[in-house]
Amino acid sequence: MERWTAEFLGYMAVQRRAATATVRAYRDELRRFAAFAESRLRRAARIPGDLTPELLSAFAAARSLEKLPGGRAISARTLGRSLAALRSFLRYLERRGHSTGALRGVLPRVSTPQPLPSCISENPLNELLNRAAAAAPEGDVRSLRALAAAEWLYGSGLRLGELAGLTWSRFDPKRRLVRVLGKGSRERVVPVGARAVDALARYWAGLTIAPRPESPILMGRGGAGVSPRTLERDIRGLLLSLGPNAATHPHALRHSFATHLLDRGADLRAVQELLGHQNLGTTQIYTHVTRRRLKAAYARAHPRA
Repeated sequence: MERWTAEFLGYMAVQRRAATATVRAYRDELRRFAAFAESRLRRAARIPGDLTPELLSAFAAARSLEKLPGGRAISARTLGRSLAALRSFLRYLERRGHSTGALRGVLPRVSTPQPLPSCISENPLNELLNRAAAAAPEGDVRSLRALAAAEWLYGSGLRLGELAGLTWSRFDPKRRLVRVLGKGSRERVVPVGARAVDALARYWAGLTIAPRPESPILMGRGGAGVSPRTLERDIRGLLLSLGPNAATHPHALRHSFATHLLDRGADLRAVQELLGHQNLGTTQIYTHVTRRRLKAAYARAHPRA
């Protein structure tokens, strides 16, 4: 099974252009299935001959009963990811000429909860960023970097990893546009707000060095790009002043970007493009956050509302 797994992961990475984290998760789940199959068969599983409905059903049942170290059952999301990896592997085998439709059919569909995105209200967030800009001392590189990161995440809707990987060669300061490499190596061009550009300029003025095209937008130690973990820590510290009930994860700034655009009447397709979502359904989750506005627009405009 190791050979088939390696070929499948290579196919996912190269042809499907799956994100590195997705490939890593699929590899871990397939290794878990291979270990389960070997424990049942008393030998390494042979592909595709040893793949039977009974084996797959037994794996799904055993996976659903697994416990975490604290004794808590695994989440529905974890179980769904595990079965999705196996289902994708079976589809790959079908592309290679092996019929797997009946095998995929025995894998249960897992219903996962869909929590609403955490969004920060517009006025408190803007007031916080204005106070942070006024209070940040010139030359305080860490504070200015956190401010610049927050302005870019909220102003352009970037993911944390996308921001951490940006270089100056992808940023056009005159037109205030940036080319972002997102999930699945999909590239998109998004606008950058004037406040984000100003915050970045203040940050680089504190570094006292001139950026080169290959330089990261936000610097870490030794001239390398700052890590997402470091950015997350700094942005959490900035957002904590919003109060104990406010969202403090950096991704809340991306959620706020999308929600505030929709609240002001932005087209859903445009927001999808700005966020880099492959499917419109992913973007539509933000319409649940703004359902009052949508209902009000419907009541005003539809003749039979």
